[in-house]
Amino acid sequence: MSLFVFALCSFAASAASRAVDPMISLIAADFAVPVATAALLSSAYALPFALFQPILGPIGDIWGKSRLWRTALWMLAITMIAGAFAPTLIMLMALRFIGGIGGGGTIPSGMALIGDRYAGPARQLALGRFVAAGLAGQIVGGSVAGFMAEAFGWRASLLAIGGIAVCAALAASLMLREAPDRVERKFSIAEAIRGYRLVFANPRAYVCFGTVMAEGIALWGVTPYVAELLGRTGAGGAKEAGLSIGAIGVGGLAYTLLQPLLMRVFGRTATMGLGGVLGASGPAALALGLSATGVVAGFVISGLGYMMLHNSIQNESVELAPTARSSAYSMHAFFFFTGHSLGPVIVGGLLALIGAAPTLAICGALFAVTGIVSALTLARLDARIN
Repeated sequence: MSLFVFALCSFAASAASRAVDPMISLIAADFAVPVATAALLSSAYALPFALFQPILGPIGDIWGKSRLWRTALWMLAITMIAGAFAPTLIMLMALRFIGGIGGGGTIPSGMALIGDRYAGPARQLALGRFVAAGLAGQIVGGSVAGFMAEAFGWRASLLAIGGIAVCAALAASLMLREAPDRVERKFSIAEAIRGYRLVFANPRAYVCFGTVMAEGIALWGVTPYVAELLGRTGAGGAKEAGLSIGAIGVGGLAYTLLQPLLMRVFGRTATMGLGGVLGASGPAALALGLSATGVVAGFVISGLGYMMLHNSIQNESVELAPTARSSAYSMHAFFFFTGHSLGPVIVGGLLALIGAAPTLAICGALFAVTGIVSALTLARLDARIN
C-alpha cells in the first residue's frame, strides 16, 4: 500500500508542477501582461524548488523524510487551491513561490524514502513506478490542464489539480510514518555540510548535476512559450500546448516500457547519447513551424529522449553518497530546478533578441550536446575505476 501512496504523491506533485505552463497565454491575457511576464510563473515555482534544496535535504535526513514529505505536500496542495482565487498576478506568483518550496520537499524526499525502504530489484521497481506515476501526472498537468483552461478557465484548472494534491496529502498523512528504528538527530550545519561533502567527493556528481541543469534550461525553458509559439503560426493555443507538454510524459512512459530493451541493445553510454539527440525533437518541431500534430509528435520523441538521459542520471545519483542519500537527491533537484528557473528567463530573452527559430535551435543543440558529453564523461570515469 505504501508504494501506491508514493505513486499517488508523485502523480500529484508532477501534475502541480506542470499545470501552469500550457495556461501561460491565458493567464497573461487575464491579467493584461506580456506572455514573457506571465511565463515567470514557471520560474516562480522552480526557483524556490531549487534554492531550498540545500536546506530541505539535511532536514529530511535529520528531522525525517516522511515528516518533511507530508508537510511539503500540504504546502503544495494549499497553494494550488489558493492560486485559483488569486486576484493579481503578483499574488499568484507568491503562491507559486510557496508551492515551489513545497514541491521541493516532495519528489526528492520521495525518491530518497524509496531508497531507504527498498533494496535491490525491489528498489528499481519502486523507483520505476514512482517515476511512471510522475510522468502520468505530467501528462495530466499538461494536457488536461490545457483542455480545462480553454473550456472552463485557468482558475478551474488550478482548482482541479489542487484537489488531486489534497488527496495525495491526505493519503500521505494517514499512511506514511517514520521507520520505527529511526534515530532522532538534531539539525546541525556541520552535519549538513558533511553530507554535501560526501556527495561532491564523488566526481560523478559534477556530471550528474551539470547534465540535469542543462536539461532544465534546454527543454523546460521552452514549455512556457509553447502556446504562444503555436499561436504565432496558427497551429493552436492552450489546448494544443497542453497536449504538447503532456506528450513529454507520454514519451517518458514509453521509455519505462522500452528501458530493458534499450539498455540491453545500446548500453548506458549509447542510450544517454541517443537520448540527448532525441530530446531536441520538440524544440526542432516548433522551430520548423510544424502543425500541432507534428509538434505533439516531436515532444513525444523529446520525452523519450529526455528519460533516456535523465533516468540514467537519476540512477547514478542514487549511489553518489548512500549515507547522505537525501542530500544527494536534494542537490540533484537543486541543479535541475535551477535550470528550470533560469530556462524561461533565458528563452524569453533570446526569443525577443534573435527570434523563435534560432532560439529553439540553440535549445535543441544544448540538449543534444549535453547528452553526448555526459555519456562520454561517465564512460571515461568508469574506465578509470576499471
